Amino acid sequence: MIRALALTLLLGAPALAQSPASRDSLARELVERAAATARRAETMRADLTQVLSNPRAGTTLVSRGEFLQHGPTRFAFRFSEPAEDRIVADGRAIWLYLPSTMKGQVLKLPTVAGAGLDLIGTLLRDPAARYVITGLGDTTTDGRRLTRVSLLPKSSAPFTRAELWLDPRTAEIAMAEFQEPSGLLRRITLSRIRRGGRLPADAFVFTPPPGVRVVDQAALMGGMVPPR
Repeated sequence: MIRALALTLLLGAPALAQSPASRDSLARELVERAAATARRAETMRADLTQVLSNPRAGTTLVSRGEFLQHGPTRFAFRFSEPAEDRIVADGRAIWLYLPSTMKGQVLKLPTVAGAGLDLIGTLLRDPAARYVITGLGDTTTDGRRLTRVSLLPKSSAPFTRAELWLDPRTAEIAMAEFQEPSGLLRRITLSRIRRGGRLPADAFVFTPPPGVRVVDQAALMGGMVPPR
């Protein structure tokens, strides 16, 4: 009896295994759910940890803070570590104030540069049409079951590949990793995600500090900006 039961379980195991096609289909569905969740909520606020790894230089930079978003054109990285660093997209321009690495200056970028900064927002804009989505199976992180998904751009993008860790219950992105064309590896971890709430009145306001030089990229290019 025991031997027969063991044989039945052994023969039945492959049937229980998820096929690659089924896994990819579920991954696409989960990413589309994440995109729909982002579209429904006009605002988002989350705690953020960002790890930048440069394999060529052998360096790693860890930043912590808060990420806020209102629609597709306004977002902000408000870092607590390094304390003064800010990235703010106010709907008209994107301001990069990173005194921890670029002292004495602020970069003012055209809004089209946002795709290279708000990478998660970029991922969730029509993902099925823009990326090849592959399921990588489930994993457990800090006692939480997450689904890993790979995304490869079908055309030009600010990254060569991306990998997401999504909560299959809520379709929220818990973690995202991006391989950038320069070789830089960027990992973003989000926690305490809140959607649809009121954001601070100054969330997307940036005023250059006194004495800091503003480098206007659009002005340097004669008003021309790169295509989307």
